[in-house]
Amino acid sequence: MMRVEIPVDLLRGSQGDENAELVLKLIAFFREARHEWVISPRDVDIVQTFLHRHVPILAQTYVLLAQKASMAQAWAPHNVTGVVRVASETLVGDIRDLERQAVLVVENAIYDWQMIEALARLLGCEDVIDAKESNHLSVYNGGGKDGAIRHAVDQAAKFSRTRRVVLVIDSDSFHPADRTDNHVKADAAASKGVRSHVLSFREMENYIPNRVLARQPRNPVGISSMAKRLKSLKAFSPEQRAHFDMKHGFKGKPQMGADQKGRHSKKAGTAYFVPERHGDLYDEVAEQDLITLQEGFGTGLPALFLEEVMRGGISEQDLDGLGPSAKQELRSMFGTIRGVI
Repeated sequence: MMRVEIPVDLLRGSQGDENAELVLKLIAFFREARHEWVISPRDVDIVQTFLHRHVPILAQTYVLLAQKASMAQAWAPHNVTGVVRVASETLVGDIRDLERQAVLVVENAIYDWQMIEALARLLGCEDVIDAKESNHLSVYNGGGKDGAIRHAVDQAAKFSRTRRVVLVIDSDSFHPADRTDNHVKADAAASKGVRSHVLSFREMENYIPNRVLARQPRNPVGISSMAKRLKSLKAFSPEQRAHFDMKHGFKGKPQMGADQKGRHSKKAGTAYFVPERHGDLYDEVAEQDLITLQEGFGTGLPALFLEEVMRGGISEQDLDGLGPSAKQELRSMFGTIRGVI
């Protein structure tokens, strides 16, 4: 939720009379827990005077809300940023910004939201889910990265001052140091007021724990094949797993051109290739593991992930296998999303 400060000058004398209706609308946001009131304990008496003048029946309820908010502020870190400080000349626009739905733009609203919801439930970030279910957060389908970025910029332009739009997209990175066009485009969107999070891993599916993959097949043949693929996947380092094409694997024939490096077995039916953009990331991987992983794990993983989380078969600890920085990055992503709600 947004953190909002109402300067006490807006509550005094003629200014208080002129701004009363708008200020009370802001306070209603706080009462509904839609946004957070930033207020100093020394200002509560001024608020109380204002409320008794304009809403005497509701004054006691609102004053208690102000007191509670002021105590929270007294214990809050002094370096907290991101507070919306309203002013007389911005009040109308600020209220419009705060009453609009915050916007989360993703490449695919179905699959990406399934991933985000599953991760939110694992990491104790259910407030993000609650915001969507209460229509305080809308999730927009960009239809790919370019569409997502365009829509994020368009949505940000609809806000007056506080641009409550966040963009979450894949990095499409082939190795840990890979800065892709997606980073450049996200930076361009940020210059237009969009908050963005470009995933460190290659795609959303790279954050799915192995335990989910193990539960994918529904028949004996599929279970046997999956066991082999999981064994090969577990042979990867966290960096190799983070940039592996989880959906399609090392499938297909090497393409002509400087951007691809072909590596294939001499045996029939075991062809695979590793794109050259991976650099030397997979050079030390046994060829048999590359052959085993040529098919990847398919495109239905986000739904399976959410299903397993809802069933209780997956826990936060299952994310530890993704590497030491994965959970920290995901919490940062949720912090960015919260920053616009």
